Amino acid sequence: MIIITGTMEVAPGNEEQAAANFRLAAEKCKEERGCIDYRFWQSVDQPNLFRVYEEWEDKDCLREHSAHPNFAAHAERMKPLGVSNRKLKMIEPDRIKDLSI
Repeated sequence: MIIITGTMEVAPGNEEQAAANFRLAAEKCKEERGCIDYRFWQSVDQPNLFRVYEEWEDKDCLREHSAHPNFAAHAERMKPLGVSNRKLKMIEPDRIKDLSI
């Protein structure tokens, strides 16, 4: 499994459009091969800050996502919203333990 997580900001005043774009991206990306989870959250105390969280089966699926039309369409929708401070990390866990009961 590959995990992508991090944060990004949009210019103040663009929060509603960004949230709508993120909802659409999450919906579309969940249909892609190898997507386990794809979510965005908006900060309560800093409304122009969003957190991204993605889980992919493997690096090949993540590469396909990066080349998929969904990815390009989302980037185009976000371009006019003043995205900044984009801080994303890729995590490759070597062991995952399910703690749910």
